[in-house]
Amino acid sequence: MQPPVQPPVFSLISAAKRFGHRRVLEEVTFDLADGEFALLLGNNGAGKSTLLRILSTLMRPSGGQVRFRGRPLHEAGEAARRELGMISHEPRLYGDLTAGENLRLFGALYGVADGARSAAAALERARLDHVPDVPVRAFSSGMTKRLALARLWLQRPRVLLLDEPYSGLDQASLELFDQYLREFRAQGGTALLVTHQFTGGVGLCGRAVILHGGRVVYNQAAQDLDGAACGRLLREHAAGAATA
Repeated sequence: MQPPVQPPVFSLISAAKRFGHRRVLEEVTFDLADGEFALLLGNNGAGKSTLLRILSTLMRPSGGQVRFRGRPLHEAGEAARRELGMISHEPRLYGDLTAGENLRLFGALYGVADGARSAAAALERARLDHVPDVPVRAFSSGMTKRLALARLWLQRPRVLLLDEPYSGLDQASLELFDQYLREFRAQGGTALLVTHQFTGGVGLCGRAVILHGGRVVYNQAAQDLDGAACGRLLREHAAGAATA
């Protein structure tokens, strides 16, 4: 007897988002399978960040359907949030708290056992163990991103939503983040990556989805993605796209 087919992690069917009369997303349809790494491309204003905010449950769509593992996302909200990890333009960290306090707080929210020790270990992996008592408001952009990465190590999500995770990272931090993504993929994790910096994480993706004008204009399996390939796809499928 064949095992039952598992539903996609995310399934979007004609998903739409409007702000007043302005259409940001229109008729967006695609699936993200369990264990899949997909790259979401598009020019500025294409609707990529809005789409990630919907998938992360921070925003409701104006129309269509968004499902998480077969259930409507608004019904699966808490179950989905337990699986989801996110790095975006907004760090979602508490600036007045120290790095250690932030991680201990998130550890408590995630139900992490031995939260203090786990937080210290996550800071060490993110190369922030020298600043555990420094308020996050004093951090550079790169340090803030590394603290967000430490939060992922603490949380251990099964699904990643990544909105420009490489911005503000120096070379050492880029390598650290790429290492995290390689380990996450090897463990069967699922990810949707939005980036204009076509570094190592892009090469882990096996599918490219392109948004243009709030619509999906390309959705194909892809191999050997790199800067040149991503630039070519954008030029062919999104008018006026900048080269990689």
